[in-house]
Amino acid sequence: MKIKVLPDTVINQIAAGEVVERPASVVRELVDNAIDAGATDVFVALEAGGHTRLKVRDNGSGMTRDEAILAFERHATSKVSAIEDLVRLSTLGFRGEALASIAAVSKVKLRTRARDQEVGSELTIRGGKLVDVQSCSWNEGSEIEIEHLFFNTPARRKFLKSPRAEMAKIRTWLAHSSLARPDVRYRLVSDGDEILNVPVAISVQERARAVFPADLIPVYLEESGVRVEGMVGHPGQALGDASGLVILVNGRLVSDKVVLRAVREGYDSMLKDREFPTGYIAIQLRPEDVDVNVHPQKSEVRFRHPSQIFAVVSGAVLAGVRAIKRPLGVPIPTDRVSMPRHVVPRGEAVSPSVYAARELFQVEHNAARSAYCESPVVTGKIAETLPRYGEAFATSLEPRNAPVFESQGFRFSNLRYIGQALECYLVCECNDELVVVDMHAAHERVNYNKIRRARAERDLVTQKLLIPETVRLTCEHVVYLMEQRDVLEALAFDVTQQSDDSVVVHGVPGVVAHLNCTALLKEFASEPVVAGWRERIEERIDHMAARVACHASVRSGDALSRHEAYALFAQLDETELAGACPHGRPVVAQFSRDAVERWFGRDR
Repeated sequence: MKIKVLPDTVINQIAAGEVVERPASVVRELVDNAIDAGATDVFVALEAGGHTRLKVRDNGSGMTRDEAILAFERHATSKVSAIEDLVRLSTLGFRGEALASIAAVSKVKLRTRARDQEVGSELTIRGGKLVDVQSCSWNEGSEIEIEHLFFNTPARRKFLKSPRAEMAKIRTWLAHSSLARPDVRYRLVSDGDEILNVPVAISVQERARAVFPADLIPVYLEESGVRVEGMVGHPGQALGDASGLVILVNGRLVSDKVVLRAVREGYDSMLKDREFPTGYIAIQLRPEDVDVNVHPQKSEVRFRHPSQIFAVVSGAVLAGVRAIKRPLGVPIPTDRVSMPRHVVPRGEAVSPSVYAARELFQVEHNAARSAYCESPVVTGKIAETLPRYGEAFATSLEPRNAPVFESQGFRFSNLRYIGQALECYLVCECNDELVVVDMHAAHERVNYNKIRRARAERDLVTQKLLIPETVRLTCEHVVYLMEQRDVLEALAFDVTQQSDDSVVVHGVPGVVAHLNCTALLKEFASEPVVAGWRERIEERIDHMAARVACHASVRSGDALSRHEAYALFAQLDETELAGACPHGRPVVAQFSRDAVERWFGRDR
C-alpha cells in the first residue's frame, strides 16, 4: 500500500467528522462566532430540527468580502496569531476549523457586512467548494444558512436523531449557553414557531431564573484565585443524568467530570447513587490554569490543578445546600415522599409502610439510620398515616417444622427463615445448606413477571390519580419521553406533555400506584434509546417493565417481617425464572455445610 497525501476535500470531511457531530454542533460553532463578533442579538432558525436547514443571524461586527472568503479556509481564525495565545484565550472560537468543516458537509450561504462597509457580501459554498460571490444589501452583522447537513456523507446522516430530538438538543444548548452572556438576547424558531426567547438580563442570576423553572439555591466561594458562583436545585429536583447541570468555565459551556463529581460531593448524602443535581456552576480562573484545546468541539477542558477545582466547587455547593440539611426536622418535599396520596390498589403485594419508611429514614445520615428507625415517634407517625393492608403481602404462611427439598427441585417455601442481614439479604437454612436470598432481586422478579403476565392477558390496568402529578424535566428529556409514549401506554402509564420542560401524569400502573413515580419517569426520560428501537419495541417495553418492577420492589434498608419473608418465598415458587432478577442478577445463593465448616476450619 503506497503512502499518499489526501485531497483537501477528504481532509475537510475527516475534520468535519470531529467538529460537526449533529445540527447542535453547527449551531454551537456559529453562535460562538457571533458572540466573539460582539453580537448582542442572536437569532437561530431551524427546519426539521436542522436536518433540512438551519441559520444563525447576528448583529455583530460582520466581515468584509475578502474576510468572508478567507473565513472558510482551513485554520483561518482572527483569535490566534502565535502559540502563546493559546494559554490566554478569552474568545469562544479559536481553532479555525469550524466553518471549513461545516462547509465540507453541507450547502452554505453567508450574507455579511462589516461596520465600515456600505454594501454586504453573499457567498455560496457547496461541499467545501466556493460556488459564487456577489455583493448584496445587508444590515451590519452576519447570517449563515446551512442546508442539507451531511448531504455528501450519508453514513453520518443516518446517525442523526429525530427532528424533534435534534431541536430539543439545540434549544437546551442555547438556553444553557445563554447563562454565560446575560447581556445577549437569544431567540430560537423551529418550523416557524418561536420556542425560545431569552431577553437581555441584568445579571446571571436573573438569566438563570428565566432558564430554570424551579427555585434555585445560590452558591459562591472564592479561594486561591478560583471563583465559583452559581445556583443549584433542591435535591428533590434531581434528574437521572447530568443534563440538568450547566458547567461554565471562563464563560465557556463545557462538560467536565471533575466539576460534576465535585457538585455531587457538595450535596453530601442528599443525592442517591444515580441522581444528579440541576442548576449551573460558573468557574472563573486564570486562562493559563485551564486548557480549552483538548476537544475538537471545545466541549471539554483540562484543569492544571483539578484537586483545587474539586475542593472549591464542592465547598461552594456544600455551603449553599447546608441550609437544607441543618434543621433536624426539615420537611420532606412532596415529590420525594412515597406516602400514598392516591387510591391504593386492592391486593397489592407490598406494604406501603416499607416505602414510606425508606424515604423518611434516608433523609437522615446513613450512620444514624438504625437508631432513627427505632424511634417510637417515627414508628407511630408511620402507623397513623398509612392504611393497614400489609396483610396482602403477609399471608398466614408459617415455617415448616421440618423443611425438605422436594424431588422436583429447590422450593423457596421449604426454607427456614432466620433473619435479615446487611439490610438486603434474607438468611435461611434448609437441611444442610445455608441459603441467602436477595430480597430486592427476588421481589423485582415477582413484580416483573406480574407485569408481563398482565400484559399478555391484557389485564395491565391504569390506576388513575386523584390529583395529576406534574413532573419537571429538561426540554430534551420531555422530547425523549413523549417519543416513547406508545411504550408508556403499553405499560399503563397515562402521561401528557404540559410544556417544553414538564409532563403531567394522569395515571400509573396499579403495581406502582402507591409510589411517587417522578423518579421512575425521570429514569425513562434519561435512559439512552438506541437507534432502531421502534423495530424492537417489545424489547424496549420489557426493558422499561423491568424498571417499573425495580421501583415497585422492596429495597436495601427496608425491614421485612417474618410473615412478609415467607409470603415472598411463596410468590417466588409460583414465578418463572425465579433464580435471577430481570437484569440478570442472582436471586439466591446456597452454601453447603461443608463449605461453611471450611470457612471456620472445622474440616481440619
